[in-house]
Amino acid sequence: MDISKTGRKHKQARVSPAEEGRQGSKRISSSKILEVAFWGTIIWGLVRLMAHFLNMTPYGVGAFARPFISIEDENTFASVCLGGIVLFVETVVASFVFTLLFSRIRVWWLGLVYGAVMLVIAGFFFHIGNWEIATLSTEGAWYLTFGLFIGMTIMLEQSDENHAWNESTR
Repeated sequence: MDISKTGRKHKQARVSPAEEGRQGSKRISSSKILEVAFWGTIIWGLVRLMAHFLNMTPYGVGAFARPFISIEDENTFASVCLGGIVLFVETVVASFVFTLLFSRIRVWWLGLVYGAVMLVIAGFFFHIGNWEIATLSTEGAWYLTFGLFIGMTIMLEQSDENHAWNESTR
């Protein structure tokens, strides 16, 4: 009798992804979105600073502050700080939009597509048609990896929260 009870418990513990979706899932919390945005800003802000310092792109972190400052002032310390704040806000919005649109789809390359869409949007504001091939490749790599970071991190956090939620509801 004990063996059959253990076998039933073991069968109940295994949950397929389809069953997990039917049982319900918990949305990712806003604190996790803020955490993803914070680390995304730190990591990709430093990468952008380094790429700008190495003359791989004319756009540093201060370029994100262009709606508030002039183009000539974007390399000052104040504009880099303001650009970091704007980058954080943009990352929060991008993470939130990704969560709303794609958090239930578990495809690793969706972040790359999201990054490509962000590149097209940024290219519209920064006149992508006038970019040299070096700038285009640097900005393309930055946006693709940035989108991949947002996508994979949000999907991982969603998966972890769903798993913890499903474990607690048993």
